[in-house]
Amino acid sequence: MEDSNLYQFADIESVDMLYGWADEMIEQEENPVRSLTFIADEHPRQIFEDHSPTGFSVDIDEKAEFLKLDLTRRIKGSGEEYNEDGYKFLSGDIYVFEQSEDAVYTAFSICDREFFTQAVQRYIQGLPPAVSLSFLSTAELKQLFDKLSDEIDGNIYVTKGVIKSPGSDTDVKYFDNSRYFELFNTEEVSERSYYVDKIEFELRDSRHQFRGQVSRKGASRYVSGNHSIYFSKILPHLSSLLSAKGDLFDNKAREYGSRDAETIEITYEEGAIKGREENIRLIKALDGLKKSSITVYHKNPYMHASVLDYEDGTNADVFLTSDHRVSIVPGFNASRKSLSRICDCINQSFLEGDVSEGADRDKDPEEYFVTG
Repeated sequence: MEDSNLYQFADIESVDMLYGWADEMIEQEENPVRSLTFIADEHPRQIFEDHSPTGFSVDIDEKAEFLKLDLTRRIKGSGEEYNEDGYKFLSGDIYVFEQSEDAVYTAFSICDREFFTQAVQRYIQGLPPAVSLSFLSTAELKQLFDKLSDEIDGNIYVTKGVIKSPGSDTDVKYFDNSRYFELFNTEEVSERSYYVDKIEFELRDSRHQFRGQVSRKGASRYVSGNHSIYFSKILPHLSSLLSAKGDLFDNKAREYGSRDAETIEITYEEGAIKGREENIRLIKALDGLKKSSITVYHKNPYMHASVLDYEDGTNADVFLTSDHRVSIVPGFNASRKSLSRICDCINQSFLEGDVSEGADRDKDPEEYFVTG
């Protein structure tokens, strides 16, 4: 489809013009803006040029304030959608721009769900450790909406919420004329037996309308309404929270020749972890981490396991230290990307808790085993 009269894409160099163009395009197209916000140690152009995940090809067009990527993914399979050689191709354009937070970027495409999940997300996930995703807890998602509610005129309503219990059930809740905080006040979420995974919401007031979605993994959607709400409010606040979480996992690798380790801790309410069977449940959660292996040193009376991430060689020790704490001790090779994956795995598949930096400790299991 041709560009609108207001914005001819060939003339667009600034992000403000890009936002306006995207606004017009989603009115013309059936698809929304789908975005993924990520962290990069350097400007991603060089990373895009130097690394191409298997099955992907990309052409880069550098504009004054953003990058335009022409991305194609080749997928092998069978069925009517695959050619005689057994392949199908997903192709589309991605626009990458820097957020105000240092080293945080957003990649968006006006596309269907398949291109976003199978091409955009898989491409970003397949890049080297210099590019990493982050994640938000239920409390941090609520903090995002609290900030938006404070800054935006009008009321924010939740229309659908996806909540999950660690490692098992998914529940989709639909709402009619409910303010956003009612999702967080549901019994399952308030009791922390479920965490919030995605929120579809609307802004309603006399001057502005907006419909969109935000997920705990940094994916978001702009369906309709005022584009400044999305690009100038929602994405910056989302980026700030994701950046703060990502900082917890940065520069945590242990130095060679030192036994001291800067730990990462996931804390819960006292008594939340009940019984020795929780040791086994944590082991099973870690065993489900993709492209990694786990070595278990102790199951009882305390849990000590080591995780090796095959993607970049990260190693880390995990201790279940008490009835309200899990400690992660990074090894000599420990990337932000992998440590984030390990903590996210624990939050999703074991129990969601509050992630923070721990004290520097000697890497000795006895230092982590709390009796009584």
